[in-house]
Amino acid sequence: MKTKRIGELLVEESMITEQDLQKALEAQKSTRKTLGATLVELNLLSEETLYHFLAMQHGLDFVDISKVAVDPSVLKTCPEAVARKLMMFPLEKDGNTLKLAICNPEDPALLHLHYELVVEPSTEFTFVLASENAIRGIIDRHWSAAATAASASLEETIKEIAQEGGGEDIEIVQEKKLGEEDEESAGGVDEAPIIRLCNYIIEDAISKRASDIHINPFEKKIVLRYRIDGALVDFPAPPLAYKRALSSRYKIMAKMDPMERRKAQDGRIKYSFQGRQVDLRVSVLPSIWGENIVMRLIDQAARKLDIRTMDFTDEQMSLFEQAYRSPYGMILVTGPTGSGKTTTLYSVLTDVNTPGKNIMTAEDPVEYRLPNLVQIQVNPIAGLNFANVLRAFLRQDPNIIMVGEIRDKETADIAVKASLTGHLVISTLHTNDAPSTITRLVNMGIDPIYVGTSVLVVCAQKLLRRICANCKEPWPAEPDLVKRARLGEADLAGVTLYHGRGCPECNNTGYKGRLSVHEVLKVDSRVRKAIFSHCNLNELRGVVKENGMKTMREIALAKMKEGVTTLEEVVNETQLV
Repeated sequence: MKTKRIGELLVEESMITEQDLQKALEAQKSTRKTLGATLVELNLLSEETLYHFLAMQHGLDFVDISKVAVDPSVLKTCPEAVARKLMMFPLEKDGNTLKLAICNPEDPALLHLHYELVVEPSTEFTFVLASENAIRGIIDRHWSAAATAASASLEETIKEIAQEGGGEDIEIVQEKKLGEEDEESAGGVDEAPIIRLCNYIIEDAISKRASDIHINPFEKKIVLRYRIDGALVDFPAPPLAYKRALSSRYKIMAKMDPMERRKAQDGRIKYSFQGRQVDLRVSVLPSIWGENIVMRLIDQAARKLDIRTMDFTDEQMSLFEQAYRSPYGMILVTGPTGSGKTTTLYSVLTDVNTPGKNIMTAEDPVEYRLPNLVQIQVNPIAGLNFANVLRAFLRQDPNIIMVGEIRDKETADIAVKASLTGHLVISTLHTNDAPSTITRLVNMGIDPIYVGTSVLVVCAQKLLRRICANCKEPWPAEPDLVKRARLGEADLAGVTLYHGRGCPECNNTGYKGRLSVHEVLKVDSRVRKAIFSHCNLNELRGVVKENGMKTMREIALAKMKEGVTTLEEVVNETQLV
């Protein structure tokens, strides 16, 4: 028997009227929230009533978890980042069965929990329903102690470890030969001061939501910085005497040669922290004062791959979704390094990933692991470059092909031809806006006829920092920024601008979190005609503007007027074209 929709059930039980339902359905089109959440937001239904009926609809028990105490061994099955991402909480484990409290029984992520949780493949799951506020509260309560420990003063910890000894005389290369260490660092297992210090820096960066760790030695000091929300923030650094020991330790963890100090080296670290796996891509580069270390943190559990949470406008989302649900053609996502291109591509793959499709990816490196995808790590030394892998893919009967990046004419040529022979190809390029992507392909040597007929849509994107909600306050427009943005009095009439004054929650930066701004160029008949006529970049920009495409600057200004970001971010991160 078909399960009744929540709206039908609520009307049938006289909890809401048919008019209330239609009002909520209309509002839901713009919010993209669930119908239940929309009803609560419109004050047409109480949250408690909603969850009682959700439980009835899905045959689940609605429980009060506010006073539940959970065994620490059960807590380890669900990392905090996963709990917050999916809004769920592990309650108890009975043999091979794990009971979870959830707030959205229709979340498709519930079908892939074996990939999200730290459980055996044979584990079975049972669910009870709890309100979102209750789940958020129990998450905060059970992880508060761990969070407090993780946010301990870095400066005090470094001083404490430094007092135990170490520096140039701690030559850990002699203590532990390369390759003897297990691939997955458990964090803090070896209590040698330099090992504890290196582990602590990684864990401190993870707890502060950093995307990168920078360790730069200079003549009289070491500079330690984390990239948080796209900006580098200074933190207390170890004593200068530790510079060689730090680089040696991190090179050992990343499976590099610790004795080689004259060449640049790259490696990877798999680090376990608070029950979850974090991948680090490590780059070591010699400089005149020592070896610069940069580590990119890839915490898969902390990222939710949902294309509908990527800050697209309704119109952009409609154009983009229409393209990636096409059976063939090419979709290109473009932007600078670190603008979230790979996350956008994987969000698309997550949305179209079904057992009936053969999806293959060629990447350098593989950043996300998704079920049912054939993922290939590019290895030029072994002859596996993007072009060769792409050729091999065409003999593997794929439906969808993802190419991590189009770097040369050969890769571009194969990708274009694949998209014209019945495959959907998605990839990235490094350009600053959407129209530039079309001209870049032509300048690579791809025939404009092929470009115009293969490309379905180009999405350019950048990331802007969000104003910290904890310290957000009104702020007058700075004349210099207004001038640089080329805004007039009419543009800011009736608009209240905001900034963050800085607080401990945002590391005194005034920003916490990021949002993406996009421009989505649909290649329709008019744009195609312009491409066929070998138009230049300025002419193409004129055509797409007449077609109604909103630029990233226009979208960013709209976000600023909503009070989400600052005028400074708009001016610094987007360009006027």
